[in-house]
Amino acid sequence: MAQALALQEIAKYRLNNGAVLVVKKREDTEAVSLQVWFRVGSIEENYQQKGMAHFLEHMLFNGSEKYAYGEIDRIVEGFGGRMNAGTSKEYTFYYINIAKPYWKEALEVLYQLTQKPKLDEDMIEKEKPIVIEELRRGKDDPTDVLWEEFEKLVYKVSPYRHPIIGYEETISRFTRESLLEFFRNYYQPQNMVIVVVGDVDPSEVKEYVEQTFGKEAGKPVVRSQYVPEPEQLEPRFKKIEDKRLERAYWIIGWRVMPVGVKEYYSLLVLDQILGGGRTSILYRELVEKGIAYSVYSGDFARPRDNLFVISAVSDPEKYEEVKKKVYEMLETLSQNLTDEDVQKAKQKIINSEVFSLEKVQREAYYIGYSLTVVGLLDYYLYFENNIRSVRKKDVLDVLRKYILSKPYSEILMVPQR
Repeated sequence: MAQALALQEIAKYRLNNGAVLVVKKREDTEAVSLQVWFRVGSIEENYQQKGMAHFLEHMLFNGSEKYAYGEIDRIVEGFGGRMNAGTSKEYTFYYINIAKPYWKEALEVLYQLTQKPKLDEDMIEKEKPIVIEELRRGKDDPTDVLWEEFEKLVYKVSPYRHPIIGYEETISRFTRESLLEFFRNYYQPQNMVIVVVGDVDPSEVKEYVEQTFGKEAGKPVVRSQYVPEPEQLEPRFKKIEDKRLERAYWIIGWRVMPVGVKEYYSLLVLDQILGGGRTSILYRELVEKGIAYSVYSGDFARPRDNLFVISAVSDPEKYEEVKKKVYEMLETLSQNLTDEDVQKAKQKIINSEVFSLEKVQREAYYIGYSLTVVGLLDYYLYFENNIRSVRKKDVLDVLRKYILSKPYSEILMVPQR
């Protein structure tokens, strides 16, 4: 029998077939968020499969053994619920947010959606032009092109260099057999995390999950061979001209530690100091002083080959000034950071998390992400404690070790003259 582990009002179970179930009981809301996570994204695909994780996400909404095409939408919307899914480079997840009385119906829908899809040949052929059109629309957006080109500049071997949506040549060649092979390998209990957050009885949820997901056979997952990115030894720069632009778009990035390790929390505090809102250094020095129109900083929260980036939008002639100012700020910060700066940043992060986790959907997402991507529920459970433990020295160590002393990758997109 599966064993429950009580962790701060959380019940965690591992079913006999290998599926993991986490239930967080919350009596402060009438909403329930149900999510099913799979550890599969675009980095698991070989070249012939590029775009398959995303394509399967589309396909699973096209009918199941129990529900005909379109019926799932009518059921969920009929109960006043909201349903969607997302594919990243590391994971795919499906969710329904619904009122408490209908959580069983929602769980049945998610079971049918993720375990019993029809994957009909005619629907596959019907879906291909839809996804290819989505790909083409992305090419029409210069900022989408910018970020895609940036990742190709950073990653020369890692599968992170490929876009989630794949390529026209790969999508057009998908067959029912190739999709089924991919589906059967990854969409099965030993690669699955089920999360339910809301005013529900954990034992009742477990019983119902065992009657649905628990009936599926689990097997070892055949993973693709991940090729890590070699160390970057020199700075890289690429300039792109685009006639659709009127302003300059700039990204600079550095390789950093993976999400969830001890140093990572210091990076989050550094990021808050640099780019966390209108009181941040980057906003005050670049936007308020009229050097840039907007500025952003943040990391990609990846378990491997993670990146920290700073980006800005400015007039083309101000690009050099923006870059110079950013490096001046980083150097000044390394000399003048105070304990008070660190304490304020830590409190902002904690306050933001507390506010965010009031929503059941956000909390369920955080639990699913912790188990699926980071690989530990501790990331969710002890996030606040880990942020509180960050010291000024830790922030400075991360700044000097990963950013000031390391080669960067930089891309600039400017209007075509």
